[in-house]
This record gives sequence, C-alpha cells and structure tokens, in this order.
Amino acid sequence: MAKAFRPQVVCSVSRHYNGEFANSVSGGHIQREFPTYSEVKKRIKDLLEISDDNEVSVYRHRRGEWGEWFEKWAMINGKPQIFEKGWQ
Repeated sequence: MAKAFRPQVVCSVSRHYNGEFANSVSGGHIQREFPTYSEVKKRIKDLLEISDDNEVSVYRHRRGEWGEWFEKWAMINGKPQIFEKGWQ
C-alpha cells in the first residue's frame, strides 16, 4: 500500500528566521509536513505569528476524495480562520 499523503504547510518568513521551525526554512519559506491535520490545526496559530505576510497555506488530501485540497489561513479578529479553500 502506498504511503498516505501527509498535510503540508507553507508560509513565508524572513531569511534570518531562527526559531522553532528553522530546520524547515528554505529560501525564505517554511515548508513542513505534519503527521495529521489535527496537528496542523494545533500549530497554525504559531505559524501565523511568525509568518511575514500573515498567511499560511495548507495542502492535504481529504478522505474519500481524489486530488489535493488547499486552505489559506490568516488571523482574522485575533483568531486563525480559513479565508480561501478549494481543489488544486
């Protein structure tokens, strides 16, 4: 059986970022894979706080569906919320 697609997170940070996600930085972007979508949701606020443009993109598969689903998250009224979503 093929390895399941794990949720991936992408956000832009300064090239001199040296925080918790520093090992995932490449060219001013954090690109990190998480084991589950629930883990992404637990960490989304931390990622939004370090993001330069206050935006985090999440790419994942949805159960029972074909293709790749994307979500764009931002801090809206002090809470992380999805402001755009759809199929790739």
